[in-house]
Amino acid sequence: PIGGSVLITVGGEELKKKIIPLAIALRKMGFKIYATEHTAEALRNAGLNSITVLHKIKEVEKKPNILEYLLERKIDLVINIPTTENKEEHEDALEDEYTIRRLAVEFNIPVVTNFELALTLTNMLKQRADNAITMRSLNEYMDSLLWKYW
Repeated sequence: PIGGSVLITVGGEELKKKIIPLAIALRKMGFKIYATEHTAEALRNAGLNSITVLHKIKEVEKKPNILEYLLERKIDLVINIPTTENKEEHEDALEDEYTIRRLAVEFNIPVVTNFELALTLTNMLKQRADNAITMRSLNEYMDSLLWKYW
């Protein structure tokens, strides 16, 4: 297994449903999954029981907290996909999501902010775990092309 830890926090019910197969794949690769309350609930309802709930950054008094885990470098990857639903209704969540992304960037923790990239990254990690990816230099890659334009 590849391993590591990932914080998954997504907005909206549709995204929560779409993220489930990715979370399952990451878990199978040995990743520890952290999630915010509602995302964790969706993942647990789908059968992923080994989820640690991290409270929102603004809920500093509640432990464990996302801020605490970011500061202690307990998170290796952040998948934070904001909601596209009614922005006024979700203003607090959007502010919290922005703070999560900002802090992760400041601590050099990779951040994924859209589903397609999260899917591609998960697929690449799975291929890497299955040893389906080989490293080649750019020259080796270019030499293997059927059509050369130079």
